Amino acid sequence: MRKKLMIVMAMFTLVSGLLGGCTQDSNNGLDHSENIQYFIGTWVNVTNSVNSSGVNQSLMRIYNFTEHIFNYSAFAVIGSNNSYRFSEGTYELDNGNLILSNTIAVPPKKATFRYSFSYNYTALTLTDESEHSIMYIKFLFSDG
Repeated sequence: MRKKLMIVMAMFTLVSGLLGGCTQDSNNGLDHSENIQYFIGTWVNVTNSVNSSGVNQSLMRIYNFTEHIFNYSAFAVIGSNNSYRFSEGTYELDNGNLILSNTIAVPPKKATFRYSFSYNYTALTLTDESEHSIMYIKFLFSDG
């Protein structure tokens, strides 16, 4: 009896682990207006790579979303050169797309990204119109 109980417990643990491993929160079929609560916060991406000229580069992108307003900062180190970009504007969600309207640019510009969440809404993948994807991790502040 004890051996059967151990086997049943092992099988239960295995099945629970397999079913619990699905972390992608698909936004298909959702009312996308409800997803805005998951966007609110600060999202950080850090990319290190070698560009086509063989120069080491690192880039940090930060999005800060509040109610329909965003700020975007990008800090880049390419070789020995540093650069900084900043943008702000409004955003909306439409059918699984994040649409950013840059209010600083003259004339104002819009960018559209498909979005998906994973890891219990703490990772955000944005895919641009040329199918280039970048994953952002939500910056979580500690309470103390």
